[in-house]
Amino acid sequence: MEIRFFRTHSKLVEFIWPPLISEEILKALIKVQQYLEKEYGEGIKEIRKGYHTLSLKLQEEISEEDCQELIEEFKRIPAGPDDYPTKTWTLPVLYGGEYGKDLELLAKIHKLKTEEIIQMHSESVYTIHFYGFLPGFMYLGGLNPNLYTKRKERPERLIQEGTVAIGGQQTGIYPQESPGGWNAIGSCPLPLFDIQKKPPVFAQVGDSIRFKVIDLETYKKIKFQVQNGKYELKHD
Repeated sequence: MEIRFFRTHSKLVEFIWPPLISEEILKALIKVQQYLEKEYGEGIKEIRKGYHTLSLKLQEEISEEDCQELIEEFKRIPAGPDDYPTKTWTLPVLYGGEYGKDLELLAKIHKLKTEEIIQMHSESVYTIHFYGFLPGFMYLGGLNPNLYTKRKERPERLIQEGTVAIGGQQTGIYPQESPGGWNAIGSCPLPLFDIQKKPPVFAQVGDSIRFKVIDLETYKKIKFQVQNGKYELKHD
C-alpha cells in the first residue's frame, strides 16, 4: 500500500494513505501511532488521525534531514499481527418520525421503503476510525453503499443531541446539539460524551458499533434510566 510523507512544518510531519475509508488503512494508522508513541513518546506533542491521514506534531523542530531519517525508520516498521484490543458496542436507535425527520426523504432518494433503509442501516457493523467535529463525534466506516447520501446543501441550524445521521459515505451520531448538514434518520438515547469520565468516551478508535432498532416506549425508558444513572451500556 502506497504511503506518502510530508514535512509540512518545522514541527509537523504528515503521513498520507490512499483516500479510502478502509479497515486496512485504519489498522495501519493505529500501528503507526503505537510505534511513534513507543519510540518518541516524550518528543510528541500531539497525534491526529483522519480516515487516511496521520499528523505528527513534535515538541521540537525537526530538520529535513532528521525528518527523512524518521521516514526511513517508519518504512522499516514490521507488519506483524494486530496487538490492540477492540470491543463491539450495541447502541439503541429510534428511527424515523420526529427523531429522524429525513428518513422518508432518503427513502425517496434511494427509491426504497423506510423499513428497508432502517434494515440496511441497522444490519451493518461499523468501525470507529477517529473522533472529530464535536467532542465525542464518532467517524464510522462501514455504511452500506446503497445508503450513501450527499450532505444537505443548506445545513440545519440545530441538530438535536443523539441524532443518528448519514452524510456522504458516512454515518454518525451527534453527541450534542449542533448545526449540521447530515441527513437525520433516527436518535440514540445514550450520552456519547461525558467530560467527568476518563476517558470521556466509552468506545475507542478501532472498536465496532452496531445499531439496534427500538420503539418509542423503549427509547423513553432508556432515557429515564440514563437520567437516573441506572442504564448500563455493555459490549461484546
